[in-house]
Amino acid sequence: MTKAAIDQRASSAAPRQGPSPSSRKQKLSSFLVTSDVDLWPQVGCVLTQKLNHRQIDSVEELISTTARDQPGVVLWDARDHADQGEVLARLQEHSARFAVVALDHESGDATWQTAVAHGQIVGFVPVPIDPEHLSSTLASACEEANARVALLGDAGAPAEPPAASTMGAPGGVRERSRLPLLVAAAGGVIACVAAAVYFSRDTSTPPVPPPQSAAAARNEAAAPAIGAATEEKVDALIDQAQRAMRDRHFIDPTDGSALSLYRSALALDPASGEARQGLKRLAEILLARVQSALEERQFDAALQALESARSINPDDARLPALDERIAKMRAELGPVEILAAINAKNFDRAAQLIDGAARSKAVGDQKLNQLREELKRHRSESDVAGLIELIDARMQQDQLDEPANDNAAYYIGQAKHAGATSADLDSRVRELSRRLTLAAHAAIGERRLGDADKLAADMKSIGAPVAALAAVQREIAAARTEQHPPPQSDQTRLLDLARSKLAQGSVIEPENDNALYYLNQLRASDPQNVALPQLSKSIQTQILEQARSALSAGQSGQAETLLQLASVLGPCAELDALNDRLHTTKLFAAGAPKEVAEASLTRTRKLDIDYPQDALERRIEGTVEIGFTVTAKGAVSDIKVLDANPSGVFDKAATNAVARLRYQPVVEDGKPVAVTTKILVKFRLAT
Repeated sequence: MTKAAIDQRASSAAPRQGPSPSSRKQKLSSFLVTSDVDLWPQVGCVLTQKLNHRQIDSVEELISTTARDQPGVVLWDARDHADQGEVLARLQEHSARFAVVALDHESGDATWQTAVAHGQIVGFVPVPIDPEHLSSTLASACEEANARVALLGDAGAPAEPPAASTMGAPGGVRERSRLPLLVAAAGGVIACVAAAVYFSRDTSTPPVPPPQSAAAARNEAAAPAIGAATEEKVDALIDQAQRAMRDRHFIDPTDGSALSLYRSALALDPASGEARQGLKRLAEILLARVQSALEERQFDAALQALESARSINPDDARLPALDERIAKMRAELGPVEILAAINAKNFDRAAQLIDGAARSKAVGDQKLNQLREELKRHRSESDVAGLIELIDARMQQDQLDEPANDNAAYYIGQAKHAGATSADLDSRVRELSRRLTLAAHAAIGERRLGDADKLAADMKSIGAPVAALAAVQREIAAARTEQHPPPQSDQTRLLDLARSKLAQGSVIEPENDNALYYLNQLRASDPQNVALPQLSKSIQTQILEQARSALSAGQSGQAETLLQLASVLGPCAELDALNDRLHTTKLFAAGAPKEVAEASLTRTRKLDIDYPQDALERRIEGTVEIGFTVTAKGAVSDIKVLDANPSGVFDKAATNAVARLRYQPVVEDGKPVAVTTKILVKFRLAT
């Protein structure tokens, strides 16, 4: 039977004083009355889209925020309520059009079945929720509420207060008015047909998140044990996250939301089961929000909730269906979906959406450029914020310089490279320098001079205060002299001094007390020493690295001095490349147009890179720094490879890509002029 036929039969069965057909077509309201945030995901995944859903913390709030005699389905969390009969009486007094479903512990089944038999409630559903049971009971409750509306109207006079009777025990539920049951009996045909419609809809449960993979389990098992202080901080973050869940601050504000707090807890303790379970519960809530927001065509809210849920579990089986639904609405959404992905930190997906919008011409070029800049800015800020969080977490866990590539010193270097500001790093560098200094003192006292050398090198890498670093280096040198008195052979003594200074980073300074000085002394006294080739190569590598940094900083004079020192140690390809780069820099400085930052120029043609096939097959990544001139007409000329890593692999591809660039001409004093600039072309494999 069609829906129209059902509506027609219901209309004919209802009394004449009932509501108009238009009013009966309005959505029925459903109210989940609970303060338990864990209950909403269990209920929300079953609620039909034909209902207006609300979650309310208490019966008092329900009564105070709804109109008297308002129709609706009330899903009441009755667990641990001692005055259940009183609550049901209050609900009946407030609105005879409420159809109540009790949610309670399974042990209350017998009591609630009595209440159902007496007509005090429509049904009882045990907690934890069985979706099929809830769906069936909800269909009956909808029928009961609609039957009451059919008899009493949408806003009729309130029903008489229910007669007092008990459910068999003192303090039990008082029996409500029998009027709704009479309605149900009189309109039995309506109830049977409509119930068949409700029962026929899909009530399948949402997919359970996939079990933890073996790799994830191994990673979790390999996670370092956390200290008591870290455990307290994790517990505090989880408590804050749970409060945010109760206050429904799921993803906003950014710093105080349940999402950010659970993630901060996982950064400190990746093995935290409470934090992982909290994120799973949050994902369920967010997916329920997506469904209701799309029904109300609140696209911003729907997309923000969807992308936040995706960031928690990108493999959730429900995401493809939601994506397909949104894809059909994309013309209406415009750039909103892209901004939602950016705000949820799903940067790869945002980039895919931008590319798709560009191909389909769904968004204008100007707006696309704005979205690309927004994506770039948010990605950079997210990278820096993530690294800052890792620095704090590793210092909290006392992982100052170990394990490799997962310690506080390493992440400070990464944060500098990612563009972190002095305001972000200064206090952290000072604290880490202090703790590395203490660790170095302890290593020297225990005569672990190799460990002390490494700690000193870490202090230098993070930019520790010069005086503190020099003091540690002097202590190491003094301890080494005390532990290993100068040998009889001058050559052995010079070799040890050169190696020690190299380990301390004293390659060319201070004068007459550095690695290069002692190497030259050794070469003069023992030119056939077997240690000379390897030692010379190591020292030359350090000098070339300093020269590279000087060139990047625009310090041509210092770079030239360093390259001259390196040339004394023998020829090499890197030395030749840096000399060429220095020569090009001097040419630019001598008579070329003024140099500007490439970011200050406006591209009229994008950088289109062709990844070399050989590098792609060998899965090689790299960078090439290109210097070039932007002519007064906006064309590109005088292209030079300033630096390449690895050398010779991506030079041609980078040069070709830059040659295709076009810019808006730079205007000075009303006239277009030529300028020079440089760009770092990155070759990265897709992940």
